[in-house]
Amino acid sequence: MSAEGKAENTDNQEEFVSKLMKEFEGSKVRSGEFREGMDRLCEAMEDEILNSNFSDDIKKQMMKRLRRFKTTKTNIMLVGATGCGKSSTINALFSVESAADKSDSTDDDYHYVEVAKVGTKADPETKVIEKYTIGNLTLWDTPGLGDSTDEDESHTKVIEDLLDEEDDEGNALIDLVLVVLEGASKDLGTTYKIMNDIIFPRFEDDPGRVLVALNQSDIAMKTGRHWDYEKNIPDETLVAFLEEKVKSIHDRILEDSGIEVDPVYYCAGYMEAETGEVVRPYNLSKLLLCIVNAIPPVKRIAVFEGLNTDSENYEYNDNDYGSDVSESFFDTVGDIMEGGMELGHAVLGLPGAIVGGVLGAAVGVVAGLFQKIFC
Repeated sequence: MSAEGKAENTDNQEEFVSKLMKEFEGSKVRSGEFREGMDRLCEAMEDEILNSNFSDDIKKQMMKRLRRFKTTKTNIMLVGATGCGKSSTINALFSVESAADKSDSTDDDYHYVEVAKVGTKADPETKVIEKYTIGNLTLWDTPGLGDSTDEDESHTKVIEDLLDEEDDEGNALIDLVLVVLEGASKDLGTTYKIMNDIIFPRFEDDPGRVLVALNQSDIAMKTGRHWDYEKNIPDETLVAFLEEKVKSIHDRILEDSGIEVDPVYYCAGYMEAETGEVVRPYNLSKLLLCIVNAIPPVKRIAVFEGLNTDSENYEYNDNDYGSDVSESFFDTVGDIMEGGMELGHAVLGLPGAIVGGVLGAAVGVVAGLFQKIFC
């Protein structure tokens, strides 16, 4: 290519990069924007692979990984007692896009809608197993346990059958089981029984695919709330109580099943029915990090694509987990480009560096979206 042709190509690329970056401006992540950013990143990665100097065999291997990255489905099952907050947890972490007419809509027309219905302890919504699909992510909200012996037997069979189901490749359909425990409850016997008799035996070769989480941590103590509503965090007394409770859960599971778990406590967020006071989610970033780290990198992209991108949901935690969540995503991208291709830049934790270019811009867009969500 002549020097004049190269200059023209560079100008066209710079114009495209500038347009790409401008499309994702703004302080908040619009619903569907993450999916758009991912589509652009995949397109840029495909072009980078095809235009590289690698051999045809290496290109084929990388394209195969990229296709898996774009199409692999992920299935997460939630299990727990009635009223523990499985549906609330789904809605805090995940959302679907809704707009009356996307072609004519503005940013304000996009909003998040609940994936799962939320009931009360007296009238639980999840009577039977509910299936929610968001892109390549499927969430299975199982019926609440502990209402009656007969219902528990029926619900246990539903859980058992789903755990035994296989995907098209003959692998277990369920990639991850999230067991949600109610923070204020002392009677967790039914859930422990399900874990010991049904869940753990099916994951004895990979127990890390079972997560145990303690929801409603803000009301865990019967002797008082011990919750700082202004800062949306537990006070020292409640922190000590929660730490002791998750240790007790760990010890009991280890004694009963021989399985090591590291429970996480959190609050899915809710509105007080009587006062109308809103309690924002707490430790949701920590729970999300546990989820993505418990599944293979190729399965993670589906989780990220289905995320509720309301940054306020991830604002309050006992530590900063946002950068770790972002890094887990870019580890997945790095896995696709495995084989020596330089990708991204140092701030993303990826090898090598691309200065400018469409791929660099696409990586930067997705990185920027993560920063908006987990700032």
